[in-house]
Amino acid sequence: MNISKSLLPCAALLAAAMLGACDNDRDIIYINEPDDIVLGGTEGDIVLRADALDALALTLYWNDNGTLSTSDVRVEAPQNVISNTIELASDAAFTNKTEISVDAGVYEYQFTTRDLNGYLSKLGFQPEQSSPLHVRIGGRVADNLAPKYSQVLTVNVTPYHIDTTTGMYLNTSMEQIHELYSAGDDGVYCGFIGAGAWENWWLREGDGTTWGNDGVSGTPFVISSASTSWNFWYPGVSGCYYTVVNTPKNEWTALLVESLAVGGDLEGEMTYDRKANQWSMHIAGGNGTAVITITGSGKQYNAATGTDDAAAIATPVAFSGDASALDFTAGSIYVALPGGECDLILDLNNPRAWTLTTGTVEAPVAGPAETIWVVGHNDGITGGWNFDSWLRLYNEDNACYGGVLDINSLWGYKLYKEEGNWEEFWGMAEGGNGLEGKLLANDGENIWAPDPGLYVADVSLSGLTYKLTLVNTVHYTGLNDDWSLTPMTATEVPGVYTATVTKSANTPWGVKAVINENWNIAFGGGNGVLRLHQDGFDGDNDLENGTYTLTVNLCEGTYSYSK
Repeated sequence: MNISKSLLPCAALLAAAMLGACDNDRDIIYINEPDDIVLGGTEGDIVLRADALDALALTLYWNDNGTLSTSDVRVEAPQNVISNTIELASDAAFTNKTEISVDAGVYEYQFTTRDLNGYLSKLGFQPEQSSPLHVRIGGRVADNLAPKYSQVLTVNVTPYHIDTTTGMYLNTSMEQIHELYSAGDDGVYCGFIGAGAWENWWLREGDGTTWGNDGVSGTPFVISSASTSWNFWYPGVSGCYYTVVNTPKNEWTALLVESLAVGGDLEGEMTYDRKANQWSMHIAGGNGTAVITITGSGKQYNAATGTDDAAAIATPVAFSGDASALDFTAGSIYVALPGGECDLILDLNNPRAWTLTTGTVEAPVAGPAETIWVVGHNDGITGGWNFDSWLRLYNEDNACYGGVLDINSLWGYKLYKEEGNWEEFWGMAEGGNGLEGKLLANDGENIWAPDPGLYVADVSLSGLTYKLTLVNTVHYTGLNDDWSLTPMTATEVPGVYTATVTKSANTPWGVKAVINENWNIAFGGGNGVLRLHQDGFDGDNDLENGTYTLTVNLCEGTYSYSK
């Protein structure tokens, strides 16, 4: 076997492998050249289809080239130190190529249709045209050494056309629910989104690149496509947001449209339906064409303001142009009137063409209630089933509720839709237990109660699930922009915790109450009301510097500061 130029002092190898011995620290041990790389993979022509994005398109596999030996048989070389890289190229000389790093100890890689098509697009492959793709593996022992390559695997691939003007708006489950549009095909995507408070989302480009937050605390409008990125999140106000994702600048912005009014031949205030993503105004009608304006006020959130409402920039907004394809600028709009009463409807769903039409607006579907009631969980304390505890809405779109319950139950409990209404409820489905399970609407048995204690309850009425977590500790964090966890003290009242806090610096992101030192179980909120899985309390930054008692009542869902 050949001897490579890679070498290590004997002492260093002993420290790494703890094997063998040398005469002295000046002895040199050589690492033998790694084994040849033998590459295999999918054979035959590959035709990629846009309607099968998650289908497996190409599989590569190669031999274990991470087992090394040394020039001294008494010394064992460290294993899995070789860095392997997959190289994809449009030419046999690999002058136009892209590289994909592979984790140590991994000798197989699979490409989905979406992934492979994205790489082909970057390499300049023409859509709907079969062309050879050249693949090889490069293994490198150290950065100062040239890689050792496998033989070249060549397959013919036919990519599909990538629409680089469309940005896919994904929910937290990576499901597409909206679109943004890049009119200039330049990586800047825009559109109006009816977003819930603190709504989380991602943006995926046509080539498969997925963008989220840069993963740095305190920078909600800085974006990244790295694997370490978080999801984006909107400010804590539900509403109509003109959303712009600027990938070349690595930032996004959210302009909250607070109000719109019609002027000119027609006058009045418009009303926003977030679920429909439409503004509307009822009009008496008339024949002919009306010349109107649509103007309003907004608040701009960006990298400088963060999600702080107080820092948001007051911004006028307006629409103009052709009623079938409006511009987001000030000016006049000509709209045809049908005669008779109707609704003037500004539809913002299609980012390529915002429209103003007349018609009839359907009554909005009522959203979930602010609370659901928990009955029977404390009959071991009160002696009966009473409507005295509730869970508060924290996610309107998915009807998710959360809160803390002081549980001491004799017979289990149920969830009820309205106070005093025994007819509409949720019970436990078969297979549930005291800590988690599925729910049935207006059916099922009592939800089994866990051992007595304080529990965080997290309920999804859309998913019909419940989950309980025993409360062991409560900490606060975020005051003075300090995100270390500081313990709070339990009082004699179950669920009530206090801490003496000193406000001395800026608190841009508010304070949170963290349960069991678990950042995934935390309460934020606003106006003195706690909500599960929300950002920090609003108003903290408005406090004068000084010392306060912070009190959180987890069972009643409130927080307060007192001097």
